[in-house]
Amino acid sequence: MRFIGLDVHQKYAEGCEIGPNKEKRRFRIANTRQAWEEFAKTLDSNTRIVMEATSNAFWIHDILSGYPGQVVIANPLKTRAIAEARVKTDALDAQILAQLLAADFIPESWIPSKDEYQLRVLLHHRIRLGKIRTMLKNKIHAALIRNGIQSPRSDLFGKSGRKFLESISLPETEQIIVCSSLKLLDAVQKEMAALEADLFARAKENSNVKLLMGIPGISVLSALTILAEIGPIFRFSSPKKLACYAGLVPSVHQSGKTRYTGNITKEGRSTLRWILVQCAQRAIQSKGKLQSFYFRLKEKKGHKIAIVATARKMLHIIWAVLTRREEYRDIRRDLLERKLKNLAKQAQAYEVDTKELLRVIDCIEDVSEEETQSLLFETG
Repeated sequence: MRFIGLDVHQKYAEGCEIGPNKEKRRFRIANTRQAWEEFAKTLDSNTRIVMEATSNAFWIHDILSGYPGQVVIANPLKTRAIAEARVKTDALDAQILAQLLAADFIPESWIPSKDEYQLRVLLHHRIRLGKIRTMLKNKIHAALIRNGIQSPRSDLFGKSGRKFLESISLPETEQIIVCSSLKLLDAVQKEMAALEADLFARAKENSNVKLLMGIPGISVLSALTILAEIGPIFRFSSPKKLACYAGLVPSVHQSGKTRYTGNITKEGRSTLRWILVQCAQRAIQSKGKLQSFYFRLKEKKGHKIAIVATARKMLHIIWAVLTRREEYRDIRRDLLERKLKNLAKQAQAYEVDTKELLRVIDCIEDVSEEETQSLLFETG
């Protein structure tokens, strides 16, 4: 049996192979598709490979999994032998990974399918665009504050708010900052609208999205994000294990009869933890069991602890809803109806745009190459 440990970096991967007679072979692979495909041809059914979960590990896994041998993605948070080593080099990391694999001590990570992984990437991109949008709005607010200007509008970036921004007089440098930020803001919002239209169309085809939307505080896109982060619900035999996966359980330190509990672990999917807290912030604004739970705990522990506990309670509800395939018992029909109408409206708009795009493509295909070049020249 051959055991291969790979320490993957941006431009190369350091490898260590342990053979049947415990002999070690070190090597390095360029981080290109051609190099990995050449390496994959050397694998056989008696080969096991391990690499840590990094941003570029999944496309390498896709290549290697198409050839004989087993490919394992290790959880980097649990390979403590590497993280706590006093002498730490790429070659040594690869060797330790191979040794742990040979001893069957590798904590494996779940590997999403291609569609699930691509959906995660799209949702993460939307979250980043949202953060950029917030940053640009904050820059404009800061420019007004620096010049002692207060907006008479509650929404500075609505129609009346934009008219107000166009009418005010600012120093030249501040005017440049505001104009530049507004242009970037328009571009970001346009990209977000296009991306969200695609995500709404995907959400319409997912029955689990509608189940989660029955829980207060969970919208279409937050439901899609939660599902993408969790993956198949059968991976978790209990809601407590799902909460551990999200890092929403208290840390525990125990020695003998002494036991200490601290803040939440914050291990696992940080995006899942973040979106649950955002949903909890919205859920406590609606009357129901979640709101009562939050206010009851807030009196004793304060807002921060209460909102995190509410997020964990929501995750327990999500586990029960997805496992049993039942609607949330404390469902508010009026809120759900509004969410479903919004989902249908957004998805229909995307379908209309897609049909129009396909019609244009069909028209272009019917035009000869000479006519196409002429059209491009006239419109360019």
